[in-house]
Amino acid sequence: MFELLLLLGFIYLLYGLSRPAGEVGERKVSKKITSLIGKNSEYQSLDGLILKTPDGTTQIDHLIVSPYGIFVIETKNLKGWIFGDEKKKQWTQSLHTRTFGFSDSIKYQFQNPLHQNYKHVKAVQRFLDIDSKFIFNVVVFTGDSEFKTDMPDNVMELHNFSAHLKSYTDRVFSSESVVKFAQKLNNYAENVSIDKFEHIRNIEQNLIKPICPRCGKPMILRTARKGSRVGSQFWGCPNFPACKATKNVA
Repeated sequence: MFELLLLLGFIYLLYGLSRPAGEVGERKVSKKITSLIGKNSEYQSLDGLILKTPDGTTQIDHLIVSPYGIFVIETKNLKGWIFGDEKKKQWTQSLHTRTFGFSDSIKYQFQNPLHQNYKHVKAVQRFLDIDSKFIFNVVVFTGDSEFKTDMPDNVMELHNFSAHLKSYTDRVFSSESVVKFAQKLNNYAENVSIDKFEHIRNIEQNLIKPICPRCGKPMILRTARKGSRVGSQFWGCPNFPACKATKNVA
């Protein structure tokens, strides 16, 4: 019981400490989107949309609906050096400090934001029932950070976001479809009551007893029998091998 309370307290502490910085970054991106779109009726945008998923809920920082596709945007407000690879599960943030004349660096691991945002992309695809090739995964870094590895084209700093959005010039949706998608999303946001506290509770539940993000069924604690992680535990879908979804143990 004590371990459970400690875990829940850590989640609230971590969420409480990270949100202010995250919200600053989200406001910067929201302001940039507003300045880009202006009164252009071709584009529709939403911020902080929470959608239901098979394993609970997921929160999307920013969403842009346009004739050129739907852009699902994840914001990262970080400092320091950023090391990342499109395929790796974890990226690294390196912060440089100087104490008593000595320099040092502190490294933190964080989830690959492209993988994190992929869940948002899939949620939008399911909700609007459209082909995923028309939904674009975009990650925008807003803090005083510097990329130290080559990043994919859809990972960028805030000052490059405008050019990235404008680079999409092929129309894939009609004006009527854009209006229909935007109305459906706005109606959902206005009429489906999901607040951030409920979203946090879903995060907690998924750390303690996760739900399969594909099947929506309670996952089973398994032990790896081969590979580089042999002997380590992980959460696996009860429908394996039909469903091969897994989650790390918190």
